[in-house]
Amino acid sequence: MKRIPSFCFLTLAIAFLAVSFGMSSKSATSGQMYGNAQDEIKKLEQERNQAIVRNDATALDRMSSADYTVINLRGELLNKTQIVNGFKSGAIKYDSRELSDLNVRVYGSTAVVTGRVTQKAIENGKDTSGEHRFTRVYVKEKGNWISVAVQTTTIAK
Repeated sequence: MKRIPSFCFLTLAIAFLAVSFGMSSKSATSGQMYGNAQDEIKKLEQERNQAIVRNDATALDRMSSADYTVINLRGELLNKTQIVNGFKSGAIKYDSRELSDLNVRVYGSTAVVTGRVTQKAIENGKDTSGEHRFTRVYVKEKGNWISVAVQTTTIAK
């Protein structure tokens, strides 16, 4: 009779170890998966930055969702059409733009990027040069990451 509780305890301990081992293997795989997503999104941020400096409205259109929104430095809410048309018309023009401090957090099929940008730019006749922080949100759709929103804030001197 004393063997039954011992056997039950041993069975439970083995089951616990098996589940724990399976979870830690899954976590390592998930970490790897998110690590790859983080690298992919950092690369996308660099590509987007180059498209901005090159005034490449076609690339920006492709990299942004249909319902893409921007909250700019003045707190204005802009949509994708306004942004793409601004690049096409020259109303939005960047002479230089450097990214730094990129941090990517992945939550399943959503990613949030925070970073810093130093830029020399004019947007709709207003100088937007300086140092700013931004938050951009990506969603994975049909196997590709696409930007759905960005918000930018000037760093006070």
